[in-house]
Amino acid sequence: MIILHRVICGILLAGCLGQSEGIAQTGTNYRADMVNFVLALANHARVTDSGFGIFPQNAAALGVFAHYVATVDGLGQEDLYFGYNKAGKATPPDVTHELETQLAVFRDAGKLVLTIDYPFTNKKKPRFDAKTVTRINTAYAASQARGFVPYASVLELNALVVNPGHVPHTNVPAITSWSQVQEFAYQLQPAKKQTRENFLAALGQSQFDLIVMDYSFDGSEAEAFTPAEIAALKSQLHGKLLAYLSIGQAEDYRWYWQTGWKNSPPVWLERQDPNWQGNYYVRYWHPEWQAIIRAYLDKIIAQGFDGVYLDLVDSYERYETSAVP
Repeated sequence: MIILHRVICGILLAGCLGQSEGIAQTGTNYRADMVNFVLALANHARVTDSGFGIFPQNAAALGVFAHYVATVDGLGQEDLYFGYNKAGKATPPDVTHELETQLAVFRDAGKLVLTIDYPFTNKKKPRFDAKTVTRINTAYAASQARGFVPYASVLELNALVVNPGHVPHTNVPAITSWSQVQEFAYQLQPAKKQTRENFLAALGQSQFDLIVMDYSFDGSEAEAFTPAEIAALKSQLHGKLLAYLSIGQAEDYRWYWQTGWKNSPPVWLERQDPNWQGNYYVRYWHPEWQAIIRAYLDKIIAQGFDGVYLDLVDSYERYETSAVP
């Protein structure tokens, strides 16, 4: 059945790859709709930059779609070993095994697999006590043994964590391809009282091969990083930069948000995610939402990022239930 599914999906998606803009979405085959969305974004970006990187986060189950695997440059996976149910807690073994199996599809296709674990019990501050260091080392060893590239951080992703025993090496020569990446970091928000200048300086001096970050210092359009800042950061880092972009939920602090939406939402906007204040479910297959994301992607490309890190790709899981909450 899996082999047949791959063949069918390959035929279905093959005709979509030549389209740089939106692809007709159905809102009924939620996984195929998400795959088509990601492929359309890749095609759109690569019209401007043929080497632009596409890295979805989570949703490793989409590896059954052959064209999806072929199109993306890699995949990020959270909670593979720690944090699935709670920060600092081990992920259930059956979940880990299933994810490792799914991630192996991307690895075996020559794609870069990034794993992000949350071994710290404090969601905002890393503390390196003996038990935590053991969890960190366990996650790194297990990830690397499978050919993945690991990182361990705090759940809020508001710190540039350099884990003991896993200090990045100097990037000489500079990282020029995804296949060279052996270490990475993931920081979306500045640490408490960290200035814009200090934030960029810390990232540049870190020497990680790859950094996942937001396109803006505080998430807003007003604080978006300039092309000059991104160019300077890449020059200092000698590595690659991915910009975070949520495509499965709308965020009310982003440039595209309109204040009137809370009282009179567009047809594609749904209720707020009860677990994440300011984040709203979206019908991601709707052309209006996809047009917003393409415009967002254009901003990221213009800033000079090497690629994009797509979050909430797994939002299709919510719509696959018999009754959406």
